[in-house]
Amino acid sequence: MIGPSNIGDAILVSGVIAAVRTRYPEGHLTLVVGERAAALFAEDPRIQTLVNADRFRSPLARVTLAFALWRYQPQVLVDLRHTLYPLLLKPLQAWRYLRQPPRDVVHMRERHRWKLHAQVPGIADDGAASCPLWFSERDVAHVEALWRRWQLHRAPRIALIAPGARSHIKRWTAEGFAWVADRLITEADTLVVFSGEPDEEPVVEEIAALMRGRAHSLVGLVTIRQLGVVMQRVQLVITNDSGALHLASAVGAPTVAVFGPTDAGKYGPTAPSSRTIRRRLFCAPCERALCRFNHECMRFITPEDVYDAAKELLQTRDMRHET
Repeated sequence: MIGPSNIGDAILVSGVIAAVRTRYPEGHLTLVVGERAAALFAEDPRIQTLVNADRFRSPLARVTLAFALWRYQPQVLVDLRHTLYPLLLKPLQAWRYLRQPPRDVVHMRERHRWKLHAQVPGIADDGAASCPLWFSERDVAHVEALWRRWQLHRAPRIALIAPGARSHIKRWTAEGFAWVADRLITEADTLVVFSGEPDEEPVVEEIAALMRGRAHSLVGLVTIRQLGVVMQRVQLVITNDSGALHLASAVGAPTVAVFGPTDAGKYGPTAPSSRTIRRRLFCAPCERALCRFNHECMRFITPEDVYDAAKELLQTRDMRHET
Protein backbone atom coordinates (compact mmCIF):
# COMPACT_ATOMS: atom_id res chain seq x y z
CA MET A 1 0.00 0.00 0.00
CA ILE A 2 1.33 3.43 -0.98
CA GLY A 3 0.17 5.92 1.65
CA PRO A 4 0.66 9.60 2.49
CA SER A 5 3.50 11.40 4.24
CA ASN A 6 1.72 13.64 6.74
CA ILE A 7 0.24 12.42 10.00
CA GLY A 8 -3.22 13.83 9.37
CA ASP A 9 -3.48 12.22 5.94
CA ALA A 10 -2.17 8.95 7.36
CA ILE A 11 -4.90 8.90 9.99
CA LEU A 12 -7.50 9.40 7.26
CA VAL A 13 -6.28 6.27 5.44
CA SER A 14 -6.19 4.07 8.55
CA GLY A 15 -9.67 2.85 7.68
CA VAL A 16 -8.39 1.67 4.31
CA ILE A 17 -5.66 -0.29 6.08
CA ALA A 18 -8.28 -1.92 8.30
CA ALA A 19 -10.43 -2.83 5.29
CA VAL A 20 -7.49 -4.40 3.45
CA ARG A 21 -6.48 -6.38 6.54
CA THR A 22 -10.06 -7.60 7.00
CA ARG A 23 -10.23 -8.74 3.38
CA TYR A 24 -6.81 -10.43 3.49
CA PRO A 25 -6.35 -11.53 7.13
CA GLU A 26 -3.40 -13.82 6.32
CA GLY A 27 -1.72 -11.48 3.85
CA HIS A 28 1.64 -9.76 4.26
CA LEU A 29 0.84 -6.03 4.33
CA THR A 30 3.58 -3.62 3.28
CA LEU A 31 2.92 0.07 3.91
CA VAL A 32 4.98 2.80 2.21
CA VAL A 33 4.54 6.17 3.96
CA GLY A 34 6.55 9.23 4.92
CA GLU A 35 8.64 9.36 8.08
CA ARG A 36 6.09 11.40 10.05
CA ALA A 37 3.30 9.00 9.16
CA ALA A 38 5.48 5.97 9.88
CA ALA A 39 5.53 6.92 13.57
CA LEU A 40 1.79 6.32 13.66
CA PHE A 41 2.08 2.74 12.39
CA ALA A 42 5.29 1.56 14.07
CA GLU A 43 4.80 -1.89 15.68
CA ASP A 44 1.21 -2.04 14.37
CA PRO A 45 0.45 -5.79 14.19
CA ARG A 46 -1.71 -5.25 11.09
CA ILE A 47 1.39 -4.19 9.13
CA GLN A 48 4.24 -6.62 8.48
CA THR A 49 6.62 -4.29 6.61
CA LEU A 50 6.80 -0.52 7.12
CA VAL A 51 8.80 1.46 4.55
CA ASN A 52 9.89 5.05 5.16
CA ALA A 53 9.34 6.71 1.78
CA ASP A 54 11.30 9.81 2.82
CA ARG A 55 14.49 7.75 2.52
CA PHE A 56 13.82 7.47 -1.22
CA ARG A 57 13.47 11.11 -2.26
CA SER A 58 16.13 11.32 -4.96
CA PRO A 59 15.31 10.03 -8.47
CA LEU A 60 17.82 7.19 -8.12
CA ALA A 61 16.44 6.22 -4.71
CA ARG A 62 12.90 6.17 -6.09
CA VAL A 63 13.98 3.85 -8.87
CA THR A 64 15.59 1.61 -6.24
CA LEU A 65 12.35 1.51 -4.25
CA ALA A 66 10.31 0.85 -7.39
CA PHE A 67 12.38 -2.20 -8.32
CA ALA A 68 12.36 -3.44 -4.73
CA LEU A 69 8.56 -3.35 -4.83
CA TRP A 70 8.60 -4.99 -8.26
CA ARG A 71 10.69 -7.88 -6.95
CA TYR A 72 8.22 -8.15 -4.07
CA GLN A 73 5.44 -8.76 -6.67
CA PRO A 74 2.41 -7.69 -4.60
CA GLN A 75 -0.81 -9.45 -5.46
CA VAL A 76 -2.85 -6.44 -4.33
CA LEU A 77 -1.74 -2.83 -4.73
CA VAL A 78 -3.42 0.22 -3.19
CA ASP A 79 -1.95 3.58 -4.24
CA LEU A 80 -3.43 6.59 -2.44
CA ARG A 81 -0.79 9.04 -3.68
CA HIS A 82 -1.19 8.61 -7.46
CA THR A 83 2.41 7.56 -7.97
CA LEU A 84 3.90 5.85 -11.04
CA TYR A 85 4.38 2.57 -9.17
CA PRO A 86 1.19 0.96 -10.58
CA LEU A 87 2.62 1.30 -14.10
CA LEU A 88 5.48 -0.96 -13.05
CA LEU A 89 3.71 -3.24 -10.59
CA LYS A 90 0.27 -3.58 -12.22
CA PRO A 91 0.67 -2.46 -15.87
CA LEU A 92 -2.46 -4.23 -17.11
CA GLN A 93 -4.57 -2.65 -14.38
CA ALA A 94 -2.88 0.76 -14.29
CA TRP A 95 -6.02 2.45 -15.59
CA ARG A 96 -7.73 1.73 -12.27
CA TYR A 97 -5.19 3.92 -10.48
CA LEU A 98 -5.82 6.90 -12.75
CA ARG A 99 -9.49 7.19 -11.80
CA GLN A 100 -10.58 10.09 -9.62
CA PRO A 101 -13.56 10.19 -7.22
CA PRO A 102 -16.66 12.05 -8.44
CA ARG A 103 -17.29 15.57 -7.21
CA ASP A 104 -19.99 14.52 -4.76
CA VAL A 105 -17.41 12.49 -2.81
CA VAL A 106 -15.96 15.41 -0.88
CA HIS A 107 -14.33 14.44 2.42
CA MET A 108 -10.82 13.02 2.07
CA ARG A 109 -11.70 10.00 4.19
CA GLU A 110 -14.49 9.12 1.76
CA ARG A 111 -12.26 9.85 -1.24
CA HIS A 112 -9.66 7.39 0.05
CA ARG A 113 -12.39 4.81 0.51
CA TRP A 114 -13.62 5.43 -3.05
CA LYS A 115 -10.08 4.91 -4.41
CA LEU A 116 -9.78 1.66 -2.47
CA HIS A 117 -12.91 0.26 -4.13
CA ALA A 118 -11.80 1.50 -7.55
CA GLN A 119 -8.38 -0.13 -7.22
CA VAL A 120 -9.42 -3.35 -5.46
CA PRO A 121 -12.87 -4.34 -6.76
CA GLY A 122 -14.98 -6.49 -4.49
CA ILE A 123 -13.36 -5.47 -1.23
CA ALA A 124 -15.82 -5.19 1.66
CA ASP A 125 -16.78 -1.80 3.03
CA ASP A 126 -16.29 -2.84 6.65
CA GLY A 127 -13.63 -0.83 8.41
CA ALA A 128 -13.01 1.72 5.67
CA ALA A 129 -15.80 4.04 6.79
CA SER A 130 -14.11 4.68 10.12
CA CYS A 131 -10.48 5.39 11.02
CA PRO A 132 -9.51 2.65 13.47
CA LEU A 133 -6.10 3.14 15.03
CA TRP A 134 -3.95 0.72 16.99
CA PHE A 135 -2.44 1.59 20.37
CA SER A 136 0.18 -0.52 22.11
CA GLU A 137 0.09 -1.50 25.77
CA ARG A 138 3.13 0.73 26.21
CA ASP A 139 1.18 3.70 24.81
CA VAL A 140 -1.64 3.15 27.29
CA ALA A 141 0.73 2.62 30.24
CA HIS A 142 2.61 5.83 29.44
CA VAL A 143 -0.59 7.88 29.44
CA GLU A 144 -1.81 6.23 32.64
CA ALA A 145 1.48 7.22 34.31
CA LEU A 146 0.95 10.84 33.23
CA TRP A 147 -2.60 10.75 34.59
CA ARG A 148 -1.33 9.58 37.96
CA ARG A 149 1.55 12.07 38.04
CA TRP A 150 -0.73 15.02 37.34
CA GLN A 151 -3.69 13.52 39.25
CA LEU A 152 -5.91 14.15 36.25
CA HIS A 153 -8.37 11.52 37.43
CA ARG A 154 -9.54 14.08 40.00
CA ALA A 155 -10.54 16.64 37.37
CA PRO A 156 -14.29 16.78 36.68
CA ARG A 157 -13.61 17.64 33.05
CA ILE A 158 -10.53 17.81 30.86
CA ALA A 159 -10.19 19.79 27.64
CA LEU A 160 -7.27 19.17 25.31
CA ILE A 161 -6.24 22.17 23.20
CA ALA A 162 -4.01 21.56 20.16
CA PRO A 163 -3.14 25.06 18.88
CA GLY A 164 -0.54 24.04 16.31
CA ALA A 165 -0.62 23.19 12.61
CA ARG A 166 2.02 22.49 10.00
CA SER A 167 1.18 25.74 8.20
CA HIS A 168 1.05 28.93 10.25
CA ILE A 169 -1.93 30.24 8.26
CA LYS A 170 -4.05 27.37 9.61
CA ARG A 171 -3.44 28.46 13.21
CA TRP A 172 -6.00 30.45 15.14
CA THR A 173 -4.75 33.32 17.29
CA ALA A 174 -2.80 32.80 20.52
CA GLU A 175 -5.01 35.42 22.18
CA GLY A 176 -8.12 33.48 21.20
CA PHE A 177 -6.84 30.18 22.54
CA ALA A 178 -5.73 31.83 25.80
CA TRP A 179 -9.14 33.47 26.29
CA VAL A 180 -11.01 30.21 25.68
CA ALA A 181 -8.68 28.26 27.97
CA ASP A 182 -9.20 30.73 30.81
CA ARG A 183 -12.97 30.64 30.38
CA LEU A 184 -12.98 26.84 30.44
CA ILE A 185 -11.01 26.88 33.69
CA THR A 186 -12.98 29.58 35.50
CA GLU A 187 -16.53 29.13 34.18
CA ALA A 188 -16.77 25.53 32.98
CA ASP A 189 -14.81 23.86 35.81
CA THR A 190 -12.55 22.26 33.21
CA LEU A 191 -8.86 21.41 33.45
CA VAL A 192 -6.94 22.42 30.31
CA VAL A 193 -4.12 20.41 28.75
CA PHE A 194 -2.16 21.64 25.72
CA SER A 195 -0.60 19.37 23.12
CA GLY A 196 1.72 19.82 20.19
CA GLU A 197 4.76 18.52 18.41
CA PRO A 198 8.17 19.47 19.85
CA ASP A 199 8.66 22.29 17.34
CA GLU A 200 5.30 23.76 18.40
CA GLU A 201 6.42 24.41 21.96
CA PRO A 202 6.81 28.18 21.30
CA VAL A 203 3.18 28.28 20.16
CA VAL A 204 2.00 26.71 23.43
CA GLU A 205 4.32 28.88 25.52
CA GLU A 206 2.94 32.04 23.90
CA ILE A 207 -0.61 31.01 24.77
CA ALA A 208 0.33 30.04 28.33
CA ALA A 209 1.98 33.44 28.85
CA LEU A 210 -1.28 35.16 27.90
CA MET A 211 -3.40 33.09 30.28
CA ARG A 212 -4.42 33.99 33.82
CA GLY A 213 -4.97 30.36 34.78
CA ARG A 214 -2.60 27.41 34.73
CA ALA A 215 -2.64 24.50 32.32
CA HIS A 216 -0.63 21.35 31.70
CA SER A 217 1.44 20.84 28.55
CA LEU A 218 2.00 17.52 26.82
CA VAL A 219 4.47 18.96 24.32
CA GLY A 220 7.42 16.59 24.09
CA LEU A 221 5.86 14.14 26.55
CA VAL A 222 3.76 11.96 24.25
CA THR A 223 4.03 10.47 20.79
CA ILE A 224 1.30 10.93 18.20
CA ARG A 225 -0.17 7.54 19.13
CA GLN A 226 -0.04 8.31 22.84
CA LEU A 227 -1.86 11.55 22.10
CA GLY A 228 -4.65 9.41 20.68
CA VAL A 229 -4.87 7.56 24.00
CA VAL A 230 -5.06 10.92 25.77
CA MET A 231 -7.91 12.00 23.50
CA GLN A 232 -9.85 8.89 24.43
CA ARG A 233 -9.81 10.09 28.05
CA VAL A 234 -10.66 13.78 27.70
CA GLN A 235 -14.11 15.31 27.41
CA LEU A 236 -13.27 17.87 24.71
CA VAL A 237 -10.68 18.62 22.03
CA ILE A 238 -10.18 22.09 20.53
CA THR A 239 -7.93 22.20 17.49
CA ASN A 240 -7.09 23.79 14.18
CA ASP A 241 -7.09 21.85 10.92
CA SER A 242 -4.16 19.60 11.82
CA GLY A 243 -3.16 16.04 12.53
CA ALA A 244 -4.64 16.45 16.00
CA LEU A 245 -8.06 17.09 14.44
CA HIS A 246 -8.02 13.84 12.48
CA LEU A 247 -6.69 11.97 15.50
CA ALA A 248 -9.61 13.28 17.58
CA SER A 249 -12.04 12.18 14.89
CA ALA A 250 -10.44 8.74 14.72
CA VAL A 251 -10.99 8.11 18.44
CA GLY A 252 -14.41 9.78 18.48
CA ALA A 253 -13.50 12.62 20.86
CA PRO A 254 -15.94 15.58 21.04
CA THR A 255 -14.21 18.21 18.92
CA VAL A 256 -14.32 21.93 18.18
CA ALA A 257 -12.39 22.50 14.95
CA VAL A 258 -11.30 26.00 13.91
CA PHE A 259 -11.06 26.36 10.13
CA GLY A 260 -9.79 29.21 7.99
CA PRO A 261 -8.01 28.76 4.64
CA THR A 262 -8.71 25.04 4.26
CA ASP A 263 -11.98 23.39 3.25
CA ALA A 264 -13.91 21.90 6.16
CA GLY A 265 -15.92 19.87 3.67
CA LYS A 266 -12.75 17.98 2.76
CA TYR A 267 -10.93 17.90 6.08
CA GLY A 268 -13.49 18.68 8.78
CA PRO A 269 -14.16 16.65 11.93
CA THR A 270 -16.08 13.41 11.60
CA ALA A 271 -16.59 12.55 15.27
CA PRO A 272 -20.29 12.22 16.20
CA SER A 273 -20.03 15.18 18.61
CA SER A 274 -18.17 17.92 16.77
CA ARG A 275 -18.49 21.55 15.78
CA THR A 276 -16.72 23.43 13.00
CA ILE A 277 -16.04 27.14 13.52
CA ARG A 278 -15.26 29.22 10.44
CA ARG A 279 -15.94 32.56 8.80
CA ARG A 280 -17.52 32.52 5.36
CA LEU A 281 -15.53 35.16 3.49
CA PHE A 282 -15.24 35.76 -0.24
CA CYS A 283 -11.68 34.41 -0.19
CA ALA A 284 -12.15 31.39 2.07
CA PRO A 285 -11.48 28.57 1.80
CA CYS A 286 -8.63 29.47 -0.54
CA GLU A 287 -6.45 26.41 0.21
CA ARG A 288 -3.36 28.49 -0.53
CA ALA A 289 0.00 28.20 1.20
CA LEU A 290 0.20 31.99 1.67
CA CYS A 291 -2.57 34.42 2.54
CA ARG A 292 -3.22 37.10 -0.09
CA PHE A 293 -4.81 39.40 2.46
CA ASN A 294 -4.43 39.67 6.25
CA HIS A 295 -5.52 36.29 7.58
CA GLU A 296 -9.07 37.53 8.14
CA CYS A 297 -10.54 34.03 7.87
CA MET A 298 -8.86 33.21 11.19
CA ARG A 299 -8.68 36.62 12.86
CA PHE A 300 -12.43 37.20 12.46
CA ILE A 301 -13.25 34.05 14.46
CA THR A 302 -14.02 35.30 17.96
CA PRO A 303 -13.16 33.56 21.24
CA GLU A 304 -16.86 33.61 22.07
CA ASP A 305 -17.59 31.53 18.95
CA VAL A 306 -15.17 28.83 20.04
CA TYR A 307 -16.07 28.90 23.72
CA ASP A 308 -19.82 28.68 23.05
CA ALA A 309 -19.28 25.60 20.88
CA ALA A 310 -17.03 24.05 23.52
CA LYS A 311 -19.53 24.73 26.30
CA GLU A 312 -22.34 23.22 24.25
CA LEU A 313 -20.40 19.99 23.71
CA LEU A 314 -19.49 19.77 27.40
CA GLN A 315 -23.10 20.33 28.46
CA THR A 316 -24.32 17.71 26.00
CA ARG A 317 -21.80 15.26 27.40
CA ASP A 318 -22.91 16.03 30.98
CA MET A 319 -26.58 15.46 30.12
CA ARG A 320 -25.76 12.09 28.56
CA HIS A 321 -23.93 11.01 31.70
CA GLU A 322 -26.84 12.09 33.92
CA THR A 323 -29.40 9.99 32.05
